[in-house]
Amino acid sequence: MSRRFPPLAASLLATALLLPLAAQAREDVTRTQDGVTITYRDATGALDVPMQEKILKTFFHAYAKERADFNTAAPTKAIITIDPSYDGIAYVGSDDWAKMTINPAWLVKHPGDTDLVSHEAMHIVQGYPDYGNDKAPTWLVEGIADFARDKYGIDNAASNWKLPDEIKDKQSYESSYRVTGAFLKWSEAQHPGLVKQMDAALRTGKYTPQLWNQLAGKDVDALWSDYVAARGGVKPVKA
Repeated sequence: MSRRFPPLAASLLATALLLPLAAQAREDVTRTQDGVTITYRDATGALDVPMQEKILKTFFHAYAKERADFNTAAPTKAIITIDPSYDGIAYVGSDDWAKMTINPAWLVKHPGDTDLVSHEAMHIVQGYPDYGNDKAPTWLVEGIADFARDKYGIDNAASNWKLPDEIKDKQSYESSYRVTGAFLKWSEAQHPGLVKQMDAALRTGKYTPQLWNQLAGKDVDALWSDYVAARGGVKPVKA
């Protein structure tokens, strides 16, 4: 499973020029905290040591809480790889849930955005056997990960990252990421435990659209309509 973004290759390639020209090869760094061991791998030394420490601090801060709240059977060992050849932002692959890859160019350009690690750490916790199909819709998987980033992130304000408090034209609960994350946060407030039960169903392959009726007393479309009303309706997209 990957975290999907609009094409960024060109801008990130340009940003890559900002990476230290004299970056030195660096050995793996392995840390253990709260019963979890993380190996940080930056073979080219693309990110400096202070950024390395921010990434590790963010991971341990978020992952321990996400794992405790959602899936205590989640991996106790993981690897974070800093890969200058990757032209996205960051991802965790479904072929090995315990491996996170980060494009260093993104963090050079956006040094405050280390809570992207909180989102990706939640993907490790999720560990769903399916992704992108009816048993684990992409919008819901990514929405839960952004719900977790909002709840467990260490410093989202540093990157001006937050869940939206209004709905714009053409957005829906299937818009994914922050839009879905905000919908889930509101739904959780109305129906405590909803997100955790959704997550458990996704992990066991038992998710179906009917689960919304069981947990919220109405289908997801009706719940979205309630959410839109609570947010004051749909706002037009500014030109």
